[in-house]
Amino acid sequence: MDPVIGISCFCNLGKIGTDETPYYRVSRNYIEPIIKCGGIPFIIPSFISESLSEKILNIINGLIMTGGCGSSDKDDRIEVKEKPRTLRGQNERRYIADRYLIEAALKRNMPLMGMCRGMQMICEIAGGKLNDKFLDEIDTGGVLHRQESSGNFPTHMINLEEGSQLQKILGVKEINVNSFHNQFCVEPGKNFKASAWAKNGITETIESTVLNFALGLQFHPEMMFNDYPIFIKIFKAFVDKCREYKNSKSHNKK
Repeated sequence: MDPVIGISCFCNLGKIGTDETPYYRVSRNYIEPIIKCGGIPFIIPSFISESLSEKILNIINGLIMTGGCGSSDKDDRIEVKEKPRTLRGQNERRYIADRYLIEAALKRNMPLMGMCRGMQMICEIAGGKLNDKFLDEIDTGGVLHRQESSGNFPTHMINLEEGSQLQKILGVKEINVNSFHNQFCVEPGKNFKASAWAKNGITETIESTVLNFALGLQFHPEMMFNDYPIFIKIFKAFVDKCREYKNSKSHNKK
C-alpha cells in the first residue's frame, strides 16, 4: 500500500457579513502532486486536541504543513488579533492545532514538509525565530516577496547551499521561485539550518540537520510543478521518504 500523507488545512469561519457555515479548506495544489508521486492524501481538519493529533499521526506516514490563510483572505471571517500579527495572533486556533501536529511529527522523526506559513510554523516550533517586522516595512532590495502575479509564475531567484537536502533533490545551485509571504525566518531553530536564500539574504529554506526528512520551503512548489516540472522532484523525494518511514514501521511490528 502507498504511504498516507497527512495535509493540514484551514478552518474557514465563513464570509464577513454572512451567516455562512464554517468549513475546512485546503488548496487542491497540495493534493495533486502527492497523488502524482504515489502518495495517498489525507486532509487533517484544524482542531485543538493533542491526543487526537497523536492518533492521526499513528495512521499517516508523512505530514505536510500548508501555507496561506493566516489572516483575512477574500473577506473570510477569522480570529485575528491586533498588530503585531504573530503567527499565533493571525489565527490562534490554527496555531495550536498545527503546533500539536509538528511537535508529534518531530518527536517521531516522521517525514515533514512545510510551505510558506508551514515553514514558519516548523521554524517556531523547533525553537527558531521569525522577523519582528513585516516585509512591507523593510527594504527588500527590490526582491518581490509578495507577488501580484499568479502562483505558477516564479518572480525571484534563490541560491541553494551546496550539498543541502534541497540542492541534492533539485540538482541545481539556483532556481527561480514564487513568493507570497509577509514574515520570514531569522533563526532556524534547534537541529535546523538555513539552506537557501534570496539575493537579499532572506531565508528561503530550512532543513533538519539530524532528522531523516524535515524541510521548510518559504515558496510554493505545489503551485509551480505543472508549469515547471523540476518542482515535482521535491514531492517525489518527500513521498519516497514517507514510503521508507511506512516500511520501517511495518518492519518494527514484526
